[in-house]
Amino acid sequence: MTKTARLAVAALAGALTACSASRNGGPDLGVPVAPTVVVTEAELSGNWGLASYRNEEDRSRTEAEAKTACGSPYQIVRGPNGGAMMYLADQSELSELFVKVDAQGRTFIGPEGPAGVRQDRVVTSYEEDVMITEWVDPDARERYGTMLFVRCDSA
Repeated sequence: MTKTARLAVAALAGALTACSASRNGGPDLGVPVAPTVVVTEAELSGNWGLASYRNEEDRSRTEAEAKTACGSPYQIVRGPNGGAMMYLADQSELSELFVKVDAQGRTFIGPEGPAGVRQDRVVTSYEEDVMITEWVDPDARERYGTMLFVRCDSA
């Protein structure tokens, strides 16, 4: 899916979410904010090299490490309800996670429900098959650092 198509899908999803919340007695968010980072559950599926870093100056080295990790990739498959099967922090079993956008336009990956809860990851970047996430939970973020995923098909 092209970046333009992803933006269009995300904008439509945001508009529908805002309409649904208003119809169901939730807050009327007014004009939906376009997501700052666009990624879909379908785009998450596949094999990823995964590594983490704590300092921004380590990002390029970490990206090279993530490409090397494609020899034993982190596999993400579609879930039974259209989400992505991934691990939550400190969990040994897969959970079905979904892409969610909050009222400020931030993109999250997490369990069904509101965006930005402690179990979520915030997606800070997704470009050219490299995705960067951080855990919302400060303790998990401290322990795991900034997570860098590189799609193995493009590594």
